[in-house]
Amino acid sequence: PIPIKDVRPSIFRMILRFVYGGEIPSKDILDTEAKVIVRAADEYGCTGLKLAAEAALASAGITTENAAEIILFADATNCAMLKEVAMEYFVQNAIDVMESDGFKQVEESPAILKELLKVGVGGKKRTAETGAEEERDYKRMRIATLRQKLDERGLDIDGSKEMLVARLEESAET
Repeated sequence: PIPIKDVRPSIFRMILRFVYGGEIPSKDILDTEAKVIVRAADEYGCTGLKLAAEAALASAGITTENAAEIILFADATNCAMLKEVAMEYFVQNAIDVMESDGFKQVEESPAILKELLKVGVGGKKRTAETGAEEERDYKRMRIATLRQKLDERGLDIDGSKEMLVARLEESAET
């Protein structure tokens, strides 16, 4: 037998069911195990399963209590859409989120603080939905739009926003 560490057997079975049968776990399982599934799916390269778990986390509801934690989790696991949603929530509820216990960890990350500032300030600029798409202004596009464009070109749709933008810019040059 080959030992598989850091993944519970039930989670690894989900990965196998996804890989060999395309089976996505039930909503109940995704709701309770989404973070664990994201980490395991990321580790074993199961992009579709990772994206399903990421979507479950994003739709489960971001609150002032969990927004900071979700931003950090999404950043650490390259869950670009989840990070985008959590950062937008932060911008709309900044004062309350900054008073949460989880925000202390965000304060320790200058890179995340800088991104939050960009999202807050950048929200006043135009977005991809108002014309940036025609200009290939990938940096201002929403994650869903970036992933759609990558998929249309047959490119990998997993990764941070920076990774998605870089792939699109590279493919536009060739």
